[in-house]
Parts: sequence; structure tokens; C-alpha cells
Amino acid sequence: MAQTSIKKNFAYKSILNLSSYLIGFITFPYISRLMGAERVGLVNFVDNTVSYFLLFASLGIGLLGVREIARVRCDEQERSRVFANLLGINLLFTIVTLIVFVAAVLIIPTLRQYYELFWIGSAKIIFTALLVEWFYSGMENFRYITLRTVAVKLLYVVAVFLFIREPEQYPLYFTLTVATVVVNALINVLYVRRFVTIKLRELFSMRYLRSNCTLGAYSIMTSMYLTFNVMFLGFVAGNTQVGYYTTAFKLYTVLLGFFSAFANVMLPRMSALVADGDKQGYQALLNKSFSAVATFSLPLIVCSMIMAPQIVYILAGSGFEGAVIPMQIIMPALLSVGLAQILAIQILMPLRKDNVLLVASIIGAGLSVVINILFIERLGAIGSAVVLLAAESVVTGTYIAYVGRKRLVKIPVKYFLRSALLTLPCVAICVACSELIENPYIALTTATLASVSCWGILNFRELRDYLGI
Repeated sequence: MAQTSIKKNFAYKSILNLSSYLIGFITFPYISRLMGAERVGLVNFVDNTVSYFLLFASLGIGLLGVREIARVRCDEQERSRVFANLLGINLLFTIVTLIVFVAAVLIIPTLRQYYELFWIGSAKIIFTALLVEWFYSGMENFRYITLRTVAVKLLYVVAVFLFIREPEQYPLYFTLTVATVVVNALINVLYVRRFVTIKLRELFSMRYLRSNCTLGAYSIMTSMYLTFNVMFLGFVAGNTQVGYYTTAFKLYTVLLGFFSAFANVMLPRMSALVADGDKQGYQALLNKSFSAVATFSLPLIVCSMIMAPQIVYILAGSGFEGAVIPMQIIMPALLSVGLAQILAIQILMPLRKDNVLLVASIIGAGLSVVINILFIERLGAIGSAVVLLAAESVVTGTYIAYVGRKRLVKIPVKYFLRSALLTLPCVAICVACSELIENPYIALTTATLASVSCWGILNFRELRDYLGI
């Protein structure tokens, strides 16, 4: 089977992420202004709670599936067997999770008062099991993933502007959001039959049960400072604080999406290189990854922190000023997560160091629980931002300590020192625009254009090499 170039895969994945975020930027200002912080916070509270249950349904299938399919992608018979094994485990955990989910909605008062939204959200749990996105990623079929998802997202945008006209229509808005998962899953189930033949007996294999549980525990622990963070904030501080936090979190997820795109594209390729014993090719791709994180992360972090008031106003409008400080606290986590993407997904996971991922996530989760309990009720969205930054930093520190002690790879610190030096002119530009230009639209536009131009000139050689992957 022909192997698609990393450059093309990254381009497709970047287009996918960019389109998703652009669509979010198109719909979110409209929805936030129409519904206000409280209703936006409510929808995000329900969605994040559903997503938290979804973690138990999916466990480690997203990561495990990509790795294992990548190893057998050229063997049709083995590919079908692995796919059936993984799908069967996913369906089993989904059924168990769905039972617990229904019981929780019926028993817990805070959830029961929004039971209509949670019944809508149950469809997300059911159909995610049929989404099998991990299969297409393992096959490196990012072109299909991108074209299908973008098409469905465009239909979603049209539906939002056509049907959402009143603040009280937030249940319909949530229904449309969940519908994107349902439609994508139905398309995937039909299309996957071109690549695999499922035998019923293979669905009941427990071959990957242990690996799925290990990586699943890693995902659940990680969610303590991501999905659970938002759910806990809604319980103790209210929907308005959730609205502030999720607004502050949006730009972070946009920027992080590009690092995630690269890491997700690299996982199947790195797994294949490890399986083939190609150490030279493996190290070369790692160097590219470190260079990319160093070059892009620091200017994005610093400039976003400086321009946070303008970004929040443009993204959500007035009434969301409470999101500015949380955004400024969250943004430095971009560097930690960028490094973690390399260390975890490109080094530890292909080398099957799943236990290291689990230990690091437990440490991060433990820290997040302590901060949540001590500070969230008093600090609200600001406390949640602190949870995210602290947890991501300690997890990445754990990865660095293990990789350094085992001498698995050398982290080129010089890339980061050089990037910090070349970021200084961009800092000066953003500060000047933020202080001297009152109109937030003009200030952000001017700062973006001037900073990107200056940064592009200073990093011309690195950009040329990076695009030549």
C-alpha cells in the first residue's frame, strides 16, 4: 500500500483543524452574543460532562487503534482482525458506560435538572463508538478524514444560522453539535467496509484489553485537568464561570490544534519506523518536531497573552471580560503541551512505554484535584486556568525526566533559546498595538500582520526547512 508523505498528511490535518476552528470562530461569536455567558456555559457544561463519560467508553482506543492499525496497514487479513478486536472492545465499554451515564443523570440532582440535554448527549456516546476515526488515522488516510469532516461541518454552520434564532433554542444548538458526530459516524461505518472484513467471532477477542485499559487510564487522568476541570467548575462555581473559562480555552485549543495535527500525523509513521528498526529516519523526524515546537510556540504564547483583551472581545463580545485573565494564564501551557506531544506521542508511545504515560498522567491528575478542591470555588475560571497550566507543566516535566534519565533522545535546548530571542521584536509590536490603538479589531489585525511579517523574515530559513519535510 502506498505511503502518503508526511508533508501531505500534515497539510490535510492542518486544513482539518483550521477549518474546524474557523467554523467555531464563525458560529461562536453569533451564539455567544445570542445566548449569553450563562447559556453558553450550560451547553459547555453538559457537553463536557458527556465527553467525560465518553472517555470511559473510548478509553485508549484512539491512541491504541492508530498505533496497532499502522503496524498492520499493509496486511489486509491482519488489518481486518485487529480492527474487529479493537471495535469489539470499544463497543463493550460503550455499553457499560452508557448504563452508568443513564443512572447518573437520573440520580444526581445537578444532572437531572438538565436531563433533556443529557439525553441528546447520549447519542454522542453511542455513535462515537462507530466513528472509528483511529482506523483512518492508522491507515494515514487523512485526505478522506479532512474532506468528510469539513463537508459535515459546513452543513452544521448552515444549520446553526438557519435554525438558531432565539436564546431559548440552546437545546437545538446542542442537538446540531451532537449531530455532527452522528453523521460522521454513519459515513465512516459505510466507508470502512472497503478496507476490512469483519468476522463476528473477532469482535469478542480480549487481545488488546490490557493495552486499552492502560492507555485509557492515561486518557482519563489527563481529562482531570481538561474535561473534568470544566465539569467541576460548573458544579461549584456556576455556568457563567464555565462560559468564561471555555471562552478563554478556545484560542488555546486553536493553536494547540496545529501541534496536535503534527503529532497525530507522526504517530503512525513513528510506529512504522520503530517496527522497521529505522533509527536514523526516526531521529531525523524527531529533530524536525522539536524545531517546529520551538519556532512556533513561544511567539504564539507571548503575543496571545498581550492581545488577550482584544481577542476575547472579538471572539465573544462584551460581557466576557472575565475570560481575559484565564486566557493569559492558560496560554503558557502551549509550550508544555507542544513538548508533551513529541515526548508522549512520538517517542514513548511508539516505543510502547505506555506505563510512563500513565504515571505522568496520574501525577498531573493528582495535582489538578488538589488545586480544584482548594481554589476553584473561590477563584472560578481563573482557578481552572491555573489547574490546566500546573498539570500540563508537571506532566511534561515527568516526560522530560524519564526521557533524559533513559537517554532515549536529546532535547535541543538551543532551538528554544533562539526562538525566545527572535520573539522579542514581536513582543514590542504587540505591546505597542495594545497600548496605542483603542479599536480592538484594528489593534489585533495590525499586531497580527506586523508580528507575523517580522517573525517570518527572522525565521525564513527555519520555515523553508520545515515546509520541506
